[in-house]
Amino acid sequence: IMRQSSWEIYRMIKNIIFDYDGTIADSVNIKTEAFAELYRNYGKDIESKVVKYHLNNGGVSRFEKFKYYHKEFLNIDLDEGKIQELAQKFSKLVTNKVVHSPYIPGAFEFISNNYKKYNMFISTATPTDEIKEILSRKNLTLYFKDIKGSPESKVAHVKQIISNNNYFSNETVYIGDSGSDKDAAHHNEISFIAISNTNKFQNERFLMPDLIDFELLLNKMN
Repeated sequence: IMRQSSWEIYRMIKNIIFDYDGTIADSVNIKTEAFAELYRNYGKDIESKVVKYHLNNGGVSRFEKFKYYHKEFLNIDLDEGKIQELAQKFSKLVTNKVVHSPYIPGAFEFISNNYKKYNMFISTATPTDEIKEILSRKNLTLYFKDIKGSPESKVAHVKQIISNNNYFSNETVYIGDSGSDKDAAHHNEISFIAISNTNKFQNERFLMPDLIDFELLLNKMN
């Protein structure tokens, strides 16, 4: 444990904020394929740019991505109606596939075995209604105290979770697989746990390939 004042040293991790895609479910590729499909008609070059941006900006909402893709790659300013239309097409392409995607190893076991021990939350760039439907269909809803999605940002999610529940920052962690997850944690001065099998987060203090040893890590952090 890093040196802190004596009253902080004995704090335990009590609150866990989870991203969903790539953290609980192995569903990142599903969304990559959906973006590629929606932009395929614009040609291979545009499709590859869309996929690259998506992979480099995992936690950014689809609404922001559609706006960015059209503006930067097609020189088109999308109005709100068109963004919503694209988002609905995207949702139809991905929701069923995300529901049926496998869990990240250890994720379901940890969540179902520890939901009474920790206060657990979801913070995702997926629209709130959609993530609630996914969790409901997977019978996961009961494990989480709150489920937060877009259009609010992950930074706002974490701020709300901490302030609404009067949590201490050093009792709260964010676990995710994207830069926006890391930003949400650091902006709110809580610990970030990275899930990755690549070197993307190689300099992070807390890094795991999956959730099989998640409880061991939390115990070490305590």
